[in-house]
Amino acid sequence: MKNIKYIVFLLFTFSSVGCADFIDNEITGVQTLDNYYSNLEEADRAIIGCYASLSPQDWWQMDFFRMVGDVCSDDAFKGNTNQGDQRDFGNLADFNINSSNEWLETQWRFAYQGIFRCNLAIENIPKAPLEESQINAFVAEAKFLRGLFYFDLVINYGGVPLLTSALSVEEANLSRATAAEIWTQIELDFTDASIFLPNKSELQASTIGRATRGAAIAYLAKASLYQKKFIEAQGYAAEVIFSSEYNLNDDFGNVWNINNPNGNGSIFEIQNSYNDTQDSGSALPVVSGSRSDGGWGFCTPSSNLDNFMGDDPRRVHTIIRQGDFVDDDHPSYDTNPSENMTGRINRKYYLSIENRAANEEHKRSGLNHILVRYADLLLMHAEAAFKNGDEENARISLNKVRTRVALGNINATGQQLLEDIFKERRLELAMEGHRYYDLKRSDRLGAAMADFLDYNLNRSTDTYDAGNDEGKFFNSSLHTVFPIPQVEIDLSNGIISQNVGY
Repeated sequence: MKNIKYIVFLLFTFSSVGCADFIDNEITGVQTLDNYYSNLEEADRAIIGCYASLSPQDWWQMDFFRMVGDVCSDDAFKGNTNQGDQRDFGNLADFNINSSNEWLETQWRFAYQGIFRCNLAIENIPKAPLEESQINAFVAEAKFLRGLFYFDLVINYGGVPLLTSALSVEEANLSRATAAEIWTQIELDFTDASIFLPNKSELQASTIGRATRGAAIAYLAKASLYQKKFIEAQGYAAEVIFSSEYNLNDDFGNVWNINNPNGNGSIFEIQNSYNDTQDSGSALPVVSGSRSDGGWGFCTPSSNLDNFMGDDPRRVHTIIRQGDFVDDDHPSYDTNPSENMTGRINRKYYLSIENRAANEEHKRSGLNHILVRYADLLLMHAEAAFKNGDEENARISLNKVRTRVALGNINATGQQLLEDIFKERRLELAMEGHRYYDLKRSDRLGAAMADFLDYNLNRSTDTYDAGNDEGKFFNSSLHTVFPIPQVEIDLSNGIISQNVGY
């Protein structure tokens, strides 16, 4: 399936002919929407085009934004100390954010590209001469992906324009729907998708990595948690748990291993495969890697996170410190502290030399990107169960995650149990892009950022990041959503309104 990244989806296909032939011959056929979806292969390519929008071909299109959940939190800094290198990324980390930030515009644009492709598929595949079961399966995938794109938009911007038809800009209603209306559409898409998607165990070798019923239900749980609909969140999460489709049998150190794609705990991940000819693959291992090891040095773990993890067994699989033994090729790892804000890099995206492509460049890694996994789902279940007064089941799910890394059971009750669940989320999911979103949906972002700034300026004695004032512009009344990109407001002739305060 990337495949999913490197198959370029085109609705118009042209034959290869010489110039003279092209001029001298009559046009015998034109590929249009009316005749494109004429067989199974074309419908499948349309769906692959929808998947491709999750992580388009170049590093800046979507991959880079997946680090925002770390750098806009206490888990990481911008990293690269070159002030002129991706200045707007540093502005996000600093919460010096305005509506002209290039990364917000890029994320918005490619999310809507994905939505448009999904809408095309949802409208046109049912007209194709296919078996009803195949039509239902394709449309379910498109609805799952449309729900995912809208999920990413609403958690970043709040209410956004709601487009459920493949309309031109002139035809579309570009006014912003409310966040509640977007959440309703997300729930509808994931619910519809769950009816016809297969279980993970039912996938064929050629379809591993595509959307499943478990992924749709997991995202329903996540969407419910964001909306503080805790009864629904617990129910959906329990449904995934009781399906027995996923487990924690993979060692924690292998969860992000390039040689363990779609592992036992993987619920949904973006499929990446290196292809030199098609210039495909994930950018993140290089973008976040050490500048002394062929990387660009962005999104470096903070000493705050490092100290928080302490002697937790997951730390060594999450953070590489300056001088750490990593492997035989890197017995004393150089994080290049002179160009690294923290003297640390993200271990989860690190690739050993043997696992790097022979002609590796910035976007040529075969490392899949995990969006939701079973441990995440268990902790969502624990949190929702606690909120519903079901502390017993909250502890059961929490302790399953701890047992995988040989930590003892937690028997806490009341507020301490909730704090333990939040702590486990940070330990388990660190540097996977969740922290900023977890903090803001649970109303802890303001307190966490205030403590982070105080730690960095007043309490830290870290060699590398003590005194760093990144995040000093954080405003709890403003920064729970990002501004709508100004260029989108301008293109809509002012129909799209700006978030308050920007």
